[in-house]
Amino acid sequence: MSPLPSDYPRYAWQMLTGQRAAKEAETYAQRIRDLEPWLDLRQPRAILDVGNGSLRPQYALLRKANHQVTGIDYVNRPGKGWRRGAYQVLRRMFAAQLGLTQAAMAAQGLVGGDVTVLPFAAASFDLAVSQAAFEHFLDVPAVVQDLARVVRPGGMLWIGIHLFTSPSGGHNVSFTQYPLRTLPRGAEPWDHLRQRRRPFTVPLNQWRKHQYLEAFAQHFAILKAYCNLREGEQWLTPALEAELSAYTRDELTCATLVIVARK
Repeated sequence: MSPLPSDYPRYAWQMLTGQRAAKEAETYAQRIRDLEPWLDLRQPRAILDVGNGSLRPQYALLRKANHQVTGIDYVNRPGKGWRRGAYQVLRRMFAAQLGLTQAAMAAQGLVGGDVTVLPFAAASFDLAVSQAAFEHFLDVPAVVQDLARVVRPGGMLWIGIHLFTSPSGGHNVSFTQYPLRTLPRGAEPWDHLRQRRRPFTVPLNQWRKHQYLEAFAQHFAILKAYCNLREGEQWLTPALEAELSAYTRDELTCATLVIVARK
């Protein structure tokens, strides 16, 4: 749940106007560009979407491109309630805005399970992707180790991670601003790295950039790692930078870290 009630009407507006769909299409296109030197996604591939989410847009976009896609996430487990119904409506909205067919949105490739113990045979996938999910995995080494098992030799990873060290990394400010531009009234920038006056609302592993890179490097060759979204430069005064001197300026302002790697 968001700490800001104003986020919900703003989120609904972003959905209605297609802003969210456009952001997902941009992520999809960025992944193709990043992988192009090593993996031709014009050919059908076996792809694992790790932490596909309730809206599962990347899962559907990849299926639309004729890839064999499997998604794994706890939210894929059967359930009922108003929230499930709301997501059905939102998925239909995404489908219309992104030109997705019913077949692309179909759930037959979705698995409800634990990402630390992947229920797949070794060397099952040509590519594993993940977007804004790894920051919620509380045992990152176990996830990376099992990914190394299920990705075939020479297979690829494309992982987008919302870094905890960024201004929005505590997931306790706005979830509708990409990048974060304003703070809630009375909130201090990087509060989650300082006084922690604002409570966290979702599970977070609190890992830093170098920890992710080291974990992936144990099992994969990292071919490319870069910041895909920056935020917070306007708040990083010399005094605040000195207070947060345990962190680099790069990790304080990088909201999304992208890792491209090969097994």
